[in-house]
Amino acid sequence: MRYLVLALLSLQVHAADFRVGAAQVDITPKNGTPMAGYYKFRAVSGVLDPIFVKTIVVEQDGRHAAMVVLDLAGTTRPIVEAARKAVQEQCGIEGDHVMISATHTHTGPQLARGSLMDDLTKANSPPGLEYMNALPGLIAQSVKEAKARLTAVQPSAAAGKAEGISFNRRVLRDGVTQAIWQPQKINPATERPAGPIDPEVGVLVFQADGKPVASYLNFAMHPTSVGGGLSISADYPGVFTRLVRERHGPGMVALFANGCCGNINHGDYITHQRRSTLQLGTALADAATAAWPDLKPLTSFAPRVRSEQVTLQRRKFSEAEIARARDIAARMMTQSLGTVPMAEAVCILETETKKDVPLVVEVQCICFSDDLAIISLPGEIFVELGLAIKKASPFKHTLIAELANGSMGYVPNREAYPQGNYEIVSARGEAGSGEKLVEVALKLLREVKAGK
Repeated sequence: MRYLVLALLSLQVHAADFRVGAAQVDITPKNGTPMAGYYKFRAVSGVLDPIFVKTIVVEQDGRHAAMVVLDLAGTTRPIVEAARKAVQEQCGIEGDHVMISATHTHTGPQLARGSLMDDLTKANSPPGLEYMNALPGLIAQSVKEAKARLTAVQPSAAAGKAEGISFNRRVLRDGVTQAIWQPQKINPATERPAGPIDPEVGVLVFQADGKPVASYLNFAMHPTSVGGGLSISADYPGVFTRLVRERHGPGMVALFANGCCGNINHGDYITHQRRSTLQLGTALADAATAAWPDLKPLTSFAPRVRSEQVTLQRRKFSEAEIARARDIAARMMTQSLGTVPMAEAVCILETETKKDVPLVVEVQCICFSDDLAIISLPGEIFVELGLAIKKASPFKHTLIAELANGSMGYVPNREAYPQGNYEIVSARGEAGSGEKLVEVALKLLREVKAGK
């Protein structure tokens, strides 16, 4: 009898429910807080729509993982480390089991990151630092609230498709090696996109008693549709997640994690149509709604989490390039010198300042089913790299969250470096850095697939 009881208890533990809890906490800043997205100071003066930190906590057999998404332009390593520490202390969830990414909205607050950008945007001003210092606690609060709502769920996934709204913003002209950046229109006879897009809309839904309690949505496109105003907005991800909630479950918390969109914008140089934030968010919500009937249940297990610290080589610059960058930097506080020259100067001077500091970034993977995994990457990743991960992944569904757990800026694929222009002059890592991240991501995916 004793052995029978022990066996039954073992079966009960083994058959523990897969549980999920979700929460969102408002992180809309006060007026006067420095805004992100541009190489100049912009102070918040209003709110178009609120911004949030949203969290999904998954648990089975006492093992937890948390996916956190911030309606911000990016994440910084100090904030991630402080937030993970707070989560572990307040929620009992291992800090390294928390994935923290950003939607990349260009109408959110600017975070100080230890470069000339802090001075340009005034991210290091008292209002900027006050906002930034509050974030770890707000992230921990969202995780705590999500964990408190853990309930038995059935996860399911589908892959939708949204075409005609995202465009590779780098264009090549016949006979010219230098890429054109963000053209208004192109001549199809002589010009072509320098690379592909990723039209996939990832849809991961957690349902309790047939009702969605949380969803994790994924697509690759820069959120720059609101423009350069002074009002806070979550951009199209805010519309997308709001419409998914309205259509499929008002009580659901819907997260949007941006995919590999380092070279992907909404600028339509084919039809020259200017799509609004509402139109973009609606198109993505339509794609998710079209995929909703295709949701297939996932066989779940206790979350497996793997991460790896990756050391990359910083780019090297000549003395002439450094001198030119210093000259531009001396003038850019009072003059508008153009986005590309200013971006190049910021990158060169930051790299020179940190030349003796290893460029260490994190790649992380969360998996709770043999059919789906979430991988995170630390920067604005070119779409070619994301497609390479998806193609070689051992999972049916691979969702990629960029700008996660800190950011190293732009991460182009190797072939793009000789083509130059904005993303290349902004890249901190040398050519091949992106491919190294792909290699590590695939290694982690294989490990969690194997149950490690």
